[in-house]
Order: sequence, then C-alpha cells, then structure tokens
Amino acid sequence: MSYFPLFIDLKDKNVLVVGGGNVAFRKIVKLIPFEAKITIVAPKICTDLAMLLEQNKNLTYKQKLVDIDDIKNACIAITATDDSAVNEFVAQNCKNNNIFVNSVDDVDNCSFLFPALIKRDSFVLGCTTSGKAPYLSACLKNMIENDIPENIDEIIENIAILRQELKLKIEEQNIRAKIIHLLLDYYQKHNFNLSLEELKTELTVLINDIYLKN
Repeated sequence: MSYFPLFIDLKDKNVLVVGGGNVAFRKIVKLIPFEAKITIVAPKICTDLAMLLEQNKNLTYKQKLVDIDDIKNACIAITATDDSAVNEFVAQNCKNNNIFVNSVDDVDNCSFLFPALIKRDSFVLGCTTSGKAPYLSACLKNMIENDIPENIDEIIENIAILRQELKLKIEEQNIRAKIIHLLLDYYQKHNFNLSLEELKTELTVLINDIYLKN
C-alpha cells in the first residue's frame, strides 16, 4: 500500500507527542518550524528535550502516562515509545476519534507517515517509502536536497509575485498556466539567476506573444 502525500496547516494546531526520548526529540525538532502547539506526554524526558522545552513557548510537557483526554484534544498524534501497548492504545483511540496518528517504527499503528523532510521557508518536500524502508527515504532526501537551488526562497517569492500580477492581467486560467510554465522554463535556462525585474520583462514579452496577439 502507498500513502497519499497531504500537506496540512499545523499553525496553532494541537499536536500530541507521546514519549520523551531521543526519537520524540527528533520528531519535535522537525515539527517546531510549522508552529504547532505541541504537547509532550511522558513519565520522563531526555536532556535534549528538556532544553528544547525551555527554548520554545509552543511546547508543553505533561509528566504522566497518556490517557484518553490527551488524545481527544489532538489534531494529530505521534507515539515515539518502545512500548507496543502504549502505541496500540494511542492508535486505537485516535482512530476511534478520527485523529491521524503516527507510531514510530510501527506502521501497523499508523494512519499517516512522518516523511523525511526538507524545509526551506515556503518550500517543503516530504519523502517516504510508505513505511517499507525509512532509511532509504532519508538517503533519497539527501540526494534531492543537493539539487535544490540555494536561492529557492527567492525563486518562490519571485514566481508568487509574478503569478499575482498575471492574475490581474489575464482572466483565463489555462492561458495563465501556459505563460507561467514558459516563464519557469526561461528562469531555469538561466539557472534561476535572474532578478525580479528581468523576470517581469520576460513576463511582458510572453503576455504580448501569447495573449495579446490572439
């Protein structure tokens, strides 16, 4: 079975992390940039996680065993324990309450997978092998990351600005899509090393050639 990649807005959403060890720490570090409100439930936590709690206002720690009330308040849940009974308890109650759950290294108790992530501001890429070979996911992520332009944030912002300008000038979505694709081809041929003004000039040329002449 393969998993559909779904990107969701976690800002200010309640995320439950069950477990306080190094695995939980690594998952939480990946979640923090997405501005979720993360609640950690565990009898004890590792030193790195304790330090992270002091540094981040969006982290809350409950020193106890997880219970149903912790689960019901969550948007998504992650179990990072080596206790299969805890994993099953969280997973079953999440499923009963229509809450997406991920159990680390326990794919049978997952309704979503935590991908190998690349995040650079607005650019986010998730890579998974559907739980079959997670270390391969990490390896492939590293290969892909090396090919991403260093100025990816600038590229995204430039295209976003030009896309909005294009919306104001052309109503037809199919024509806008054609122009944006041609603009991206032009940008790529110049190794994504063009200023916004240079791109605006090319956009004007494309509008004249494709839209106004028709």
